Amino acid sequence: MFLLECTYDPDELARHNVHTHSVFSKCAKPEMTLEAMIRAAEEVGLRTLAVTDHSDPQDDIDTYGNFLVLKEKLAQIDTPVRVLLGAELSAYGVGKYAEPYEVDRALDFAAYSHVHYHLDTWDQPQDRSPRGYAQHNLAVLNALFETGRADHVAHPFSPCKMPFFDEAQKAQTLDCLTDNELGDVLEKGERAGCSWEIHTPTFFRFPAFSRRFFWIGREVGAHFALGTDAHTLAALSTQGIAERLRAVLV
Repeated sequence: MFLLECTYDPDELARHNVHTHSVFSKCAKPEMTLEAMIRAAEEVGLRTLAVTDHSDPQDDIDTYGNFLVLKEKLAQIDTPVRVLLGAELSAYGVGKYAEPYEVDRALDFAAYSHVHYHLDTWDQPQDRSPRGYAQHNLAVLNALFETGRADHVAHPFSPCKMPFFDEAQKAQTLDCLTDNELGDVLEKGERAGCSWEIHTPTFFRFPAFSRRFFWIGREVGAHFALGTDAHTLAALSTQGIAERLRAVLV
C-alpha cells in the first residue's frame, strides 16, 4: 500500500524521511528515543517520519513487541508530524523472510532490505561476481513482490553492504543491471503497491546509477520515497537534500 503520493519533485520528496532507526536498533545512538526523534523531525520541518528498526534473521528481535511499545509511546506524544511505526524487514534470500506474514501486515510500514550481504545468515548467490549479485537482487525482489508483504524497498540494489567487493566492483553490481531489467522490476513493485527508496547514502555515492534508476522509475510511474537511514538525530534532517538530488538528476 502506497503511504505517500507519487511525486518526482525533490522538494516534496525531501519533506518525508521513511528510513530511520530508534534505540530498538542496536546500531542507533542512545539519543534515538521516539520522542526525541519526533521533536527533531518537527524542528527540521518533516511532514512524515517512518521508524524502521532492523528485523534481521540472526537477531533475537521482538519486532511486533517493539512496535506495540512504540505505539503506546506515540499515543502520548502530540505532534503534527505523521509518524509511521514499522521495521526494516529482511528478504534474506529468494522467498525467505525473517518475520511471519502476519507481523509484516500488522506494522504501519513494512520496509524491506534485500542487500544485507554482510550478515552471516544472508543468502549469497552461487555466482559471486557483480553480475551474480545483481541477478540475485532481482530474484529476491521479484519473489518479494509476489507475497504482498512489502510497502517499501529500503536502499534498493545498494552494494554498500558488500565488504568483499572494492568500490569498482560495487559500482559494477549496479552498472550491469540493464535498463530493461530495472524497468521490469520497477513495474512489478508498482503493481505490488510497493515504493522505492531514494536512499541518500547510496544515491549520492553512486550518482550514475541513481540517475538511471530514478528516470527509469519515473518513466514507468514508480513511487519513490526518501530515506536517510538515520541512526542519529542529526541524520534525521533532510535539509539541503533537494538541491543535492537535483545535481545528481541533471
